[in-house]
Amino acid sequence: MTGLACRGHSLVELLVAMGLAALVGTIVLPAVFSLQSRGLAEVSRTDLQGRAGRLLRFLGDDLRTAAFQVGAAPRRASGAPPMVVHDSVPGNPVETLAQALLPEDGGTGNDDALTVIKAESFFPPLQLSQPAGAGALSLLLDRRPNQSPGSSREIRPAPEAISHVVLANHRTCYPVGSAGQSLQLLDGVAVPVPAGTELLGLRAHRYHLSPSGGFNRLRCDDFTSDEILDDAVDGLQFEYLLADGRIVDVPEDPRAVRGIRVSLLVRDLRPDNDYRDRDIYRLGNRGYGPYNDAFRRIAVSEMIEVKNHALP
Repeated sequence: MTGLACRGHSLVELLVAMGLAALVGTIVLPAVFSLQSRGLAEVSRTDLQGRAGRLLRFLGDDLRTAAFQVGAAPRRASGAPPMVVHDSVPGNPVETLAQALLPEDGGTGNDDALTVIKAESFFPPLQLSQPAGAGALSLLLDRRPNQSPGSSREIRPAPEAISHVVLANHRTCYPVGSAGQSLQLLDGVAVPVPAGTELLGLRAHRYHLSPSGGFNRLRCDDFTSDEILDDAVDGLQFEYLLADGRIVDVPEDPRAVRGIRVSLLVRDLRPDNDYRDRDIYRLGNRGYGPYNDAFRRIAVSEMIEVKNHALP
């Protein structure tokens, strides 16, 4: 029986094959890595755009209802503006809320800040169970506040609570003396109030940036706690559309504001070592950059109409 001889590969053939494989690798692998890098960069850009859009919508939803149920100039029954304790600031200073919009212009070197005032519903809603006549200092509610199932952030003296209430459609702020199912006010009710009228709480929200580790965080201070909304926002600017059509950085009379343009410069949460940010971003009256770092950024802006601010 005659068998065919098995012929192996020579060393030269193996070396040639290895050389060809190495040559193909030097051509193909960089293209694969480049494609992978572009894919990761595209995912990063998509995430960045999504975060920026969500932040802009959140601020827009809150600013859109500025002055709700209190008007452009919140007032007590006496005509004086409400005064609240700013619990989230060291020393717990008392601040006067004379306007529903309290702009803080950072000029060309700093970020802006803005405080908005409004009345907000409790959850579950609080309503009067009995009518109250003009001058009444006591309101009987349909449930006891500051207890389950209500929120802990209800009416003073509960922790992190508000100190003024507003009766729906009355546009008057009433400071609270004590809170039970019979709510005691420090000012008498200005006009008669029917049973079933909703009781709302006076709220203040201050939007600002704070430095952290060489970068900035977007925060919302509700005068009881200063919460982080996002860890990576490098720019915050507000511009104001007035009743006469002008857009200004600082309104001389905040009561003339009809719209607020919010501009954010949002930074990616992760660096991209193959990227350098050399762009210059223009937000409001301030320029940002170039940063010359490995973080991608996106600038977003929206004009928010504040309808309640225009109401008398």
